[in-house]
Amino acid sequence: MNKNLRIITINGFRGILMILFIISGLIAGFIISPSWVCMKLWNTFVASNFAVASMNLYQGMLLWIVIVLSLYALNNKRSLVGFGSFQRLTNDQIKDIIKKSKLSNEKLDSIQNIMKEADEKRRVPEKINENEQQDEIRG
Repeated sequence: MNKNLRIITINGFRGILMILFIISGLIAGFIISPSWVCMKLWNTFVASNFAVASMNLYQGMLLWIVIVLSLYALNNKRSLVGFGSFQRLTNDQIKDIIKKSKLSNEKLDSIQNIMKEADEKRRVPEKINENEQQDEIRG
């Protein structure tokens, strides 16, 4: 059993209130506050200087989502959508892969056999059945 395993327990109504408080804090910190900032920046700089409509909080949230998704898509080292085809493997490469997998399977089998032998050595002898115990008592 993993000794580093952490279990979260929720005790009663106070625990449920604490979880709701934590979730609402995360939503406020990562969604509503940045959305409000986006709304205020839009209304201050864009709506006052150009002939565009001002934003409400819902539209600020949509703008924040667009900004976050754009940054995530542009800064991610691997692309989410790839076009193209993979190179086909040659027969030699395929044989090499199969040989490596067989070797690793053999190693796993040998490890499993060693573990079974160790388990058999550690086993406690089985209890003598009741009839044999009674015969020993009777002599």
